[in-house]
Amino acid sequence: MKYIDMMKKAKSEGVASEKAMWKSVEGVDEILCVVKEEHPEMYMSFMRDQHEALYGPHYDKHFAEMDVDKIRYTNAAGEKKTGAHWNVDQIQEATRGMPFPNGTTPWDKYVAFNSFYSDMCAVLDEATLLKGAYRFYFADEDAPAGKIWEYMTAMIYED
Repeated sequence: MKYIDMMKKAKSEGVASEKAMWKSVEGVDEILCVVKEEHPEMYMSFMRDQHEALYGPHYDKHFAEMDVDKIRYTNAAGEKKTGAHWNVDQIQEATRGMPFPNGTTPWDKYVAFNSFYSDMCAVLDEATLLKGAYRFYFADEDAPAGKIWEYMTAMIYED
């Protein structure tokens, strides 16, 4: 029997109370500790999927900082860099007045603008970078909701 089948059966039989579900979540959490230790990539993929299932394709502080910390690039001066160029407050200030799609979080912006900076800083000035990042991630007419989440998932987590 699969876990999901057991949960569906419990729900159909009316025994899936909130108390019972939380007890089940605690049990799964214990198993996930083992998965985290023995299969960290699988664990992070699961956690990322769960975050998206609960919050949609949008960043919170935890995932934003984790993804931005993985950014590696060479700037216009030829220096190797890692992580954020701008902090979340600097991006909020720089993008004040720009209309963003519903559901966009400050952490979506943090990842998007830092990601775009890392890819284009060797050839574009900061004002152009800000406009380009906005256009690419947030004003792309045919893009899916949460484009930056989807993009970073493909860049960092998929083989």
